[in-house]
Amino acid sequence: MIRRVIALIAVAAALFGLVWFAPKFQFTVGDLPKASVLKVKAQDLSLVCPGGVYQTGGSSGTKLGAFEPIGAPEINSDFSGPAGTSMVIKGSVLTAVDPDGFAAQNSLLLNANQIETVAAEGLAGLAGAACERPSNSTWFIGGDTSAGRESLLILKNATKVDSTVSLEIFNEQGRVTGAGLAGISVAAGKTTVVPLASVAPKTKAFSTHVTSRGGLVAAWIQQKTVRGLAAGGVDYVSPAAPFGTTQSIPGVFIRGAADAVKLTDPAFADLVPTLRVFVPGSKAATVTAQVVGSNAKTFGTVVRQTLAAGATTDIPLTGLADGDYVAILKSDVPVGAAIRLHRVVKPKVDFAWLGAAAGQLSQVGFSVPSSGISKLSVVNPGSSEMNLELIQGTSAPASFKVPAAGQLTLKFAPGSKLKVSGSGKAILANLIVDVGGYVAAIPLVDYRNASGQVAVMVR
Repeated sequence: MIRRVIALIAVAAALFGLVWFAPKFQFTVGDLPKASVLKVKAQDLSLVCPGGVYQTGGSSGTKLGAFEPIGAPEINSDFSGPAGTSMVIKGSVLTAVDPDGFAAQNSLLLNANQIETVAAEGLAGLAGAACERPSNSTWFIGGDTSAGRESLLILKNATKVDSTVSLEIFNEQGRVTGAGLAGISVAAGKTTVVPLASVAPKTKAFSTHVTSRGGLVAAWIQQKTVRGLAAGGVDYVSPAAPFGTTQSIPGVFIRGAADAVKLTDPAFADLVPTLRVFVPGSKAATVTAQVVGSNAKTFGTVVRQTLAAGATTDIPLTGLADGDYVAILKSDVPVGAAIRLHRVVKPKVDFAWLGAAAGQLSQVGFSVPSSGISKLSVVNPGSSEMNLELIQGTSAPASFKVPAAGQLTLKFAPGSKLKVSGSGKAILANLIVDVGGYVAAIPLVDYRNASGQVAVMVR
């Protein structure tokens, strides 16, 4: 008994000593270790071009389910990197390599576009597009799969990671449902061509949303028109500008309007400029579109309509004489918009899809094609005059005025490399290219890759 009491006293003394002489710790509930801030270099700016125009049925036109590029597009680019940077071209991909992260990743560092004149069986015209920075979400306002029309969705995966693509298509009645809209595979470094008639057959007006998982993709819609046995034009539908309550579409250059009226065959009944509007969401849109001419002889027109929610609507812009126009669209809810512009220069007939311009607040670099006649159409939808500054090469800046709710058209020498800024106002412009009577439109794009700082916490 005495031994147990002594043992108990010894244990108690030991515990007392541990508590009294033990090191002291402080705990604060909710505190986290301080994060380290690391500077992250922007990813090298990489631009993907569409490549050759695709011929259905292959080069022979007889292969079922085959889509083969034909011809060689003219790629126009400008690289202006500082010492230590370089441009690498692999196929239709242009990359500004910047090992140390010295250069600002935008269109002043690298910009590119392509044009291609094609003349094949059932396929003739001028196709033009800006080369694109790959994305995982892209909208298109344009395309047609009705009789005599073909729309091909071109998906290019320039990364080293496979991609899976899904589509949302909205026609005149609303969202299209059915098989084939999801699970579209685009292997790393490969191109997949999707005939949109397989998911939206015999559809005159539609808008398309492309989303991808895995590798980022660059995308365009290639549309062609055939009237009987005669080719009626070809062009790319470029990615749409962000939706908004104001949409500005420059470059509505009407040519051959009188000749188009003389073509009384029903197959040519659509040779009028057509405004396409997509209304996302669940609320109908009241839209007013003003088409503004460049002088007193081009009066323009105004249309006002209420458009259904979740649907795509085509609105003919009739009665426009030859001349240079821009379109300014106002809506009570955000919308997307584009114009299909036809060109009739007998015996040639062509068309171009003019997308609403994405406003660029900073200086933008762009390249003028080496072939044909190129004009930059600038629209100012604001209520005050806009100052435009243009720099070509090492020349001194040239200044121009763009009137309120008006436009400016500038013509450039083939192959020019230019920079344009709006003196604090957003630049809204399209480059219109004419080669031998055929027409194409190239949007002005300020490519950007962001660098910055990232907080990293190690536990």
